Amino acid sequence: MRESVVSGLFYEPDEDGLKREVDRLFEAAKGKSEYSDKTVGVISPHAGYIFSGKTAAAAIDSIMEADTYIIIGSNHTGLGESLAYSQDTWKTPLGEVETDKLIARYFDGTWIVHDEEAHEREHSIEVIVPFLQRKMKDKPFKIFPIVMGDQNRAAANVIAQILIPLMKENIYIKKENLDEKLKIAIIASSDFSHYIPEEFAKEHDEAIINRILALDVDEFYDFIDKYDSTICGYGPIAVLMMVAKALDTNAKLLEYRTSNDEREAREVAVVGYAALTFTYNK
Repeated sequence: MRESVVSGLFYEPDEDGLKREVDRLFEAAKGKSEYSDKTVGVISPHAGYIFSGKTAAAAIDSIMEADTYIIIGSNHTGLGESLAYSQDTWKTPLGEVETDKLIARYFDGTWIVHDEEAHEREHSIEVIVPFLQRKMKDKPFKIFPIVMGDQNRAAANVIAQILIPLMKENIYIKKENLDEKLKIAIIASSDFSHYIPEEFAKEHDEAIINRILALDVDEFYDFIDKYDSTICGYGPIAVLMMVAKALDTNAKLLEYRTSNDEREAREVAVVGYAALTFTYNK
């Protein structure tokens, strides 16, 4: 069982309090979110809900209702393997969510390995799960968590090349030994600029977001490298960009905020948060 490690720190620690918190954030996001059953992927932040919760809610409210959500985050802790997926059941104050065992077989023999240590203390995926639990409520769903300690182009490409065939045929794969089909969506978990002056953060993040909207992975990585970007989940974002381009989707920015938007007294250094969707053109 993968127990929650940031409840009480990033979000409310008890079931009733967390339900109210997430529902309030979804309600606040209604003016920004754009639900579509063709929205196959989103970028969502993963900070404490007090800072990035509204932006995360806009992203998760917009994504399609799926059987399995592949959630890709960065490895902030440095623990475990550099590219690792989880097969444990994940627990939050809202209950338990199973991981998808079927998808795991597509990673056999690749750089991405099964390793729970890489997920034990990592928050970038955990903070997404309560939003999915409240979005789906009584509807069954699973998750497939992946963390990336190595976020270079080669690592992102390996993951993307596994995911693209799974999602090519109208975002479905067949369940093993069944004719029933499985609906899959991808969530790239990432905050944007970290702890730099707000003016520079906004300028930097706008340039990055423009490259994401263009689905230009080469320009995206060139910018990351040239300006030593502090975006923590650029690898997960790159994976989603690669998949989205292969699937003929349109990228859209729903919202961009900084941590100062939730502070009464503005601070010099901020963190940026963005919600983006990737939706089928057809």
